[in-house]
Amino acid sequence: MAACLIAFWAPVASANQNPYSMIEGVSNELLGVIRANGQYLNSNPQRYYGSVDKVLEPVVDFDFIARGVMGRYAKEATPAQRAKFVSAFRRDLVATFARGVATFGDLDVKVVNPGSAPSGNRVNVLQEVRSNEGLTKVSYTLVRNRSGQWKLINVILNGVNLGKTFRGQFSQAMQANGGDIDKVIANWSAADKVADSAN
Repeated sequence: MAACLIAFWAPVASANQNPYSMIEGVSNELLGVIRANGQYLNSNPQRYYGSVDKVLEPVVDFDFIARGVMGRYAKEATPAQRAKFVSAFRRDLVATFARGVATFGDLDVKVVNPGSAPSGNRVNVLQEVRSNEGLTKVSYTLVRNRSGQWKLINVILNGVNLGKTFRGQFSQAMQANGGDIDKVIANWSAADKVADSAN
């Protein structure tokens, strides 16, 4: 589970880098942040979560991912509801991730068949993460925006497409709550969604 969480958030660095180098190098940066700030998990969790969020913010396209998770319901939601879900999705997923990796140190992380910066605006980067829990295979989908920055928009962990998984679970929650989008947003739990996708 922790290896999956590390893998999910690995690509965090200067958004102008070669995406392969970015993913390869940022794992060490992120683990360093966790080692330096994980001690605050119990005494000052918001400080710890904030330090992790600052590392993630430059390249993770939270808005794009959250809209994708909402699926067709994004068009039915008001701008205020969409913004509220983006905020809830980001806050909860970052906190879930940060808690999950707080006690983990070194992991063996390797990009498979790294290449030069692609000429196109979309790339899938493959990575292997080895831990005491075993081997996790990861595929990152990144797109280059109009500013030339690479942004993470999806992750596939050991064959499980997290974007599709979250979207399916959002749709199920909408049906279970009679289409009450405010209730779904209020009760959204990334911890449950990540755990379900890892099982």
